[in-house]
Amino acid sequence: MLDFLPGNLEAIAAIVSAILTALALFAGWRSSRKSELRREDVANWADESIATLQTLLLICIHGDPPIPAAEAEKRRADILFKTSILVEQGRMFFRNAGPYSEGQEKHRAYRGKRPEILDQLVAAHQIACRWPKASDEERVRMRLVAEDCLKRFVSLVQLEVGRSRTASAGTRRRGTGALLTVRMEELDADRVAAAWSQGKRLG
Repeated sequence: MLDFLPGNLEAIAAIVSAILTALALFAGWRSSRKSELRREDVANWADESIATLQTLLLICIHGDPPIPAAEAEKRRADILFKTSILVEQGRMFFRNAGPYSEGQEKHRAYRGKRPEILDQLVAAHQIACRWPKASDEERVRMRLVAEDCLKRFVSLVQLEVGRSRTASAGTRRRGTGALLTVRMEELDADRVAAAWSQGKRLG
């Protein structure tokens, strides 16, 4: 009977090893999946935040015209609600920084200092609130703040969910930085003539 003991121990050891390996693989997969889901959630939140910040900037830049006053006002009111909601949603991903000894009377999620990425949305919310009664000079300053908020937010969120490098050489290629007027002048003359002729026929 003792002759079979070493073989039994080897079999048990092999089974235990296989179980531990499977558990380790499962734990690794679960951790990877959890990280992937968080990244996707943050990306979705960031997409909506960027759309909201960009809309605010366009309202600050263009106003009326070319954006009709009623449309601009409707979008501004929508931004007022969206920015407030996005700040609260953002607290799920970005916790306040210490020291947490400050504001002990506050709820846990609000103790300490709000992260910089959320500050951009808070400033946008304040602009949306103050815009209707702001003076011309204040509106100029608010436009510049709105622009800074958008650019700072995109820069910060790129560090969080953006790729460190592109997947193809084409998207990695450096842009020309050409403005609309330059690109209009660079158009092929025959192509412009054909488009002009087609437009006249449609008209």
